[in-house]
Amino acid sequence: IHTYEPHLKDWKTGDPTWKNGKGKSLIGAINYLASKGMNSVYFLTLNILGDGKDVWPYVSPDDFTRFDVSKLDQWEIVFNYMQSKGILLHIVLQETENETMLDGGDTGPLRKLYYNELIARFGHHLGLVWNLGEENGHTPWAPDNPYQDDEQRKAMAKFIKENDPYKNPVFLHTLPNEELRKDILNNMLGNKYLDGVSLQHAERETAAETVSGWKAKSDSSGHPWLITLDGIGMWYDGAMTDAEDPNHNTLRRYVLWGTLFSGAAGVEWYFGAKHPHNDLVSEDWRQRNRLWEITNYAKVFFDSYLPYWEMQTNHGLVNSKEAYCLHKKDEIYAVYLPDSKSYTLNISAVKGKYSVQWFNPLSGNELQTGSVEIINGGGVHSLGSPPKNKSNLPDQDWVVLVKKLF
Repeated sequence: IHTYEPHLKDWKTGDPTWKNGKGKSLIGAINYLASKGMNSVYFLTLNILGDGKDVWPYVSPDDFTRFDVSKLDQWEIVFNYMQSKGILLHIVLQETENETMLDGGDTGPLRKLYYNELIARFGHHLGLVWNLGEENGHTPWAPDNPYQDDEQRKAMAKFIKENDPYKNPVFLHTLPNEELRKDILNNMLGNKYLDGVSLQHAERETAAETVSGWKAKSDSSGHPWLITLDGIGMWYDGAMTDAEDPNHNTLRRYVLWGTLFSGAAGVEWYFGAKHPHNDLVSEDWRQRNRLWEITNYAKVFFDSYLPYWEMQTNHGLVNSKEAYCLHKKDEIYAVYLPDSKSYTLNISAVKGKYSVQWFNPLSGNELQTGSVEIINGGGVHSLGSPPKNKSNLPDQDWVVLVKKLF
């Protein structure tokens, strides 16, 4: 059972509590995440038989027909407060170890009762995603575990969509590589009740191309998916603490900027399993303070400078397979560069003059000017060198914003 004692100091007078002052540390933890600009939390509501074995909505973990209304009222206090702080509720409804615990995996009386209870109590929240289950499907590391099939997955999505009056998005969490998840996801393509997938992905170096691949497949199916990254590998590492990985270089490059520039709907960080303050035992979220800062810089960049909902991925416009490019043709180009070398951008298909400005993904701050300030459409142009600044590292990554002037 978690206490989040290090976050007691983050609770402020006037913040909610329950039962004569309980919950201060949890509310304080939410305050802390919100203060760092974080806007989503992924959590399970049922992990009986799972990894943590410490969360369920019932009075008892042995009786799936009686709900603990006091506990659920406390959940609502927390959820309502998260919403007031701008934090999305990413509600994961089950875990791979218990996906057949209710009705043998069918959407029968017990599963319907569970879904209806959560929909009735929490479905009204404006920022909410229902996730059908973590690591759904057959897992080779637990070959004897029973698992759901395609029809059972589709039945879950259909029931939630038809019974949630607020029509919140329905997602499915995946297994960590293509070999394990491809058949499951291919069979869900085009299903009108599934709005997206939350990818677990073992190899961070291929995260961007994986997002692009499934986005293209879902687009072709006629029912485009929202695709997020929420379990980056390897499973034993995940997002390590700042002490172990001070600038989170590979996460920042391949996962954060790489997937967002490849059409991902968002990124969430999994804490791994074999490090201090890991997935199951973390109590102090300040152990990854630097990770939240770096993540927030990306969020601020998107919110401040990009009409990202109108932009498309086109990495081929940059002369490097290690770079990423998001663009709205003829208007704006955002380019992620892996280092401080000179790269070119192909804008031969457009006309006009474009400004060139640089954004530091390690420090955020305002846009800066490099060695090239203006380029013209109708050609392939060097983006120049990054800004000269003592605070910039000698061979760090950069984001370049190329924006039409006239």
